Amino acid sequence: MDKIRKDEFYISKGRIMTSVDCDVLVCGGGIAGCAAALQAAREGCKTILVEKTVFPGGLATSGLIYIYLPLCDGYGKQILFGIAEELLHASIKYGPGQVPEGWNADSSPKRFTERYMTKFSPASFILSLDEKLEEAGVDIWYDTLLCSAETEDGKIRAAEVENKSGRIRIRAKCFIDATGDSDLARRAGAECMSGTNILSQWSLEYDGAAPADWHNLAGPIARVVYNEPVEDPEEFRGISGKQVSSFLKQTRRMLLQRYRKMQNDGSHDRNTLFPLLLPVQADFRTTFFIRGKTVLTPEQYHCRFEDSVGLINDWTKPAEPVELPYSSLLPEKLRGLLAAGRCISVQGEAVERVRVIPVAAMTGQTAGFAASIAVKKQILPDEVPIGLLQEKLRSAGYLLHR
Repeated sequence: MDKIRKDEFYISKGRIMTSVDCDVLVCGGGIAGCAAALQAAREGCKTILVEKTVFPGGLATSGLIYIYLPLCDGYGKQILFGIAEELLHASIKYGPGQVPEGWNADSSPKRFTERYMTKFSPASFILSLDEKLEEAGVDIWYDTLLCSAETEDGKIRAAEVENKSGRIRIRAKCFIDATGDSDLARRAGAECMSGTNILSQWSLEYDGAAPADWHNLAGPIARVVYNEPVEDPEEFRGISGKQVSSFLKQTRRMLLQRYRKMQNDGSHDRNTLFPLLLPVQADFRTTFFIRGKTVLTPEQYHCRFEDSVGLINDWTKPAEPVELPYSSLLPEKLRGLLAAGRCISVQGEAVERVRVIPVAAMTGQTAGFAASIAVKKQILPDEVPIGLLQEKLRSAGYLLHR
């Protein structure tokens, strides 16, 4: 917080708070937020990254979802490039994991574990992300909660955050919502949509008798994943404080039942099988996402978008890629803001395509490029010349059209 300008203050609701300025404010330090902040800072923008936890990486690290899903189409062709590829290799720089050999040897359909992907240690990835953000000159504010947003004439002007220093107002020339939940967009009055979830929790355990399969991180350290449908989809949507708490309590209860059962039937005891680490944030697949100028749906998978900013693959099976329009990163009405990660404008099965680590990195980098153009040209994100943005993306290796 040493970069705060101590001589400048702002009065809100009768309270005096510090006010700071930057070029780009990125809210949310998950994979999308890290990618956005990295690109904006590398383009020379004064960039602040606000993250409510004490770790970068979001669900990939704090959520213990330690599988970097494929960058390829399943037929040996790479689809995602740029920071998405950079972070895949960063995830295993200080820990276990490797890319399968022969993922691009031929055009035959590949099994899931044969594709351009890897597993990684969440803690190792945290260290790599910290290193990259610091090298890029990103001003990182950990343990900082987004509280509210200011708008004027349909444009976002500032955001208020709070941490140990108190309430702080951040003014920026461009804003990026990478919260995963459209927190900044919603607080600024943007129209948002919501989805449904299943009960899901990823955790790490010690299992002295664990088989050496692909799900093991290292030796007897293995992952435990619970994915269960819910009877009432409305109960665990994650769109209220009560629903978030209920989701966390229920998923931890499922894990507790696992250890109770194994201890009661005598198959294991507390010294040979026990939990090592639980996620520090809820493993929601989706909560809120913006209603953008374009809402990408499965019916548009074969469309050509003139404002395409890259291709997104199908991580579940070998398949043709889909073009992602820039207009799906732009709120329909609110100006001055870009979305990145799982809160971009999608519906239906398209949510499954964009909620994963590689696409989060791809949309984050795209938002970072667009924000830097907007700052330098003194325009709004929806005024960014698409040709110029596409030129920058191509220079980063992006494929733009099917």
